[in-house]
Amino acid sequence: MKNIKLYLLIILIIANTGLIFAESLTIHISPHRYLNKDKTTIVNLDYQVPYNNLKFVKHKNGYYAELDFNIDIFKSDSLIFQKNIRDNIGITNQFDAQSDKAYLNRVSFILVQGSYLFQIKATDINSKKSATISLPIETLAPDTILSDIELCSVVRPDSSAYLEKFHRGNTLYQSQPSIIFEKRDNPYVYLSFEVYTNESLRQDMGILVLTVQKDSILVFDDMMDYISYNDCERINLTIPLTDLNPGKYNGNIIFQIGELSEERDFEFFVTEPKIQLYYVLINPDDDYKLLKYFISENAPGNWKTYSYDAKRQYVSRCWVKLADANQVSPESFIRTIRERVDYANKHFSHFNNGWTTDIGRIYIRHGEPDDVEKGTTLDDTRFVRKDFQIWKYRSRFNAVYLFLDIQMNGNYKLLYVDGDDRESSNPNYMYYLGDDFDTSLLRN
Repeated sequence: MKNIKLYLLIILIIANTGLIFAESLTIHISPHRYLNKDKTTIVNLDYQVPYNNLKFVKHKNGYYAELDFNIDIFKSDSLIFQKNIRDNIGITNQFDAQSDKAYLNRVSFILVQGSYLFQIKATDINSKKSATISLPIETLAPDTILSDIELCSVVRPDSSAYLEKFHRGNTLYQSQPSIIFEKRDNPYVYLSFEVYTNESLRQDMGILVLTVQKDSILVFDDMMDYISYNDCERINLTIPLTDLNPGKYNGNIIFQIGELSEERDFEFFVTEPKIQLYYVLINPDDDYKLLKYFISENAPGNWKTYSYDAKRQYVSRCWVKLADANQVSPESFIRTIRERVDYANKHFSHFNNGWTTDIGRIYIRHGEPDDVEKGTTLDDTRFVRKDFQIWKYRSRFNAVYLFLDIQMNGNYKLLYVDGDDRESSNPNYMYYLGDDFDTSLLRN
């Protein structure tokens, strides 16, 4: 398996440096070999694709990506097996498509003794981006006493159907094919593997030795006695990440029992938490327009020359300041505004997105009003009858807003406001409402 690990390391390094994945699909693949009861090799092929490397397309109430995963298995230069998997990946939150979340799946094979070559091609159907990977795989010897080491981000009791393929009994073993562990999200690296013994070996005390190095310096080690009770037993070890610095780590597990000894190497990467960027709308130009609903600060004069990342960072800082001013966490504040934007787009969109309308703006700024009065102007106006809405806020502040559907197409315009210095009334609002309009309705 050393060749496989070397190949995966090369792929990972190239992906991290961005040398070949600019126009291709980023996919992490990790094979793990185990023995079944018949002493033949089972290969679990785990693959992981970051959401932000897939193209999600809106459909009805969700966003969907499609991944075509094709596997050709060769033995002695002959194609012996083909398998095609079509993964339909759905999300309900469009912002997840830009996140570090990832899709995870597993496909398993039973192999007779020998050497194999797995040729894999993964294609994002919507973007047409693809990646091709070749993995040489050697089956385990029937008398081996140690499986491959599976690196997991989560090992916990779980009897649900979540990631069902990654369950063993009522325990979830969520593998991490990328072998990248962020300290904030992963307090531990979980090492999961199997040991194989027989009745004669179980008469002896076994020893498990775990070592982890960084730059050839030992940073973690553990040795434990092991008593075997069954022919096949699963072992779970943990490596705490709290005190580990970012970088690449090389690990080794040795299992000794009786006169037998086997070892397996593994590696992983530790990263610090990324700088958190806060945003409501994916387009930073739109996000800044939305931000202007709350602040008076003008955009930098050279805003148009800013890169996408620079705009995103600028807007993120503004959202954080705004959250601090409201004495709430940025996460909570952004979540609230996103919910209001979604509501505005659902209920106030006509010719434009609901968040850009007058009525949508007020809803996004203040949320649901305490009182809504709806009516129709009387005949004594210069125009045909028109629908109006009066929104009143009392619980957190006192303000009144009158919206009129001037063109009778559902696009309400703000005509009158009281109690809000950030908004202004149309000085001729009575011209549209008519002289017989009951102005007492505007009292709060």
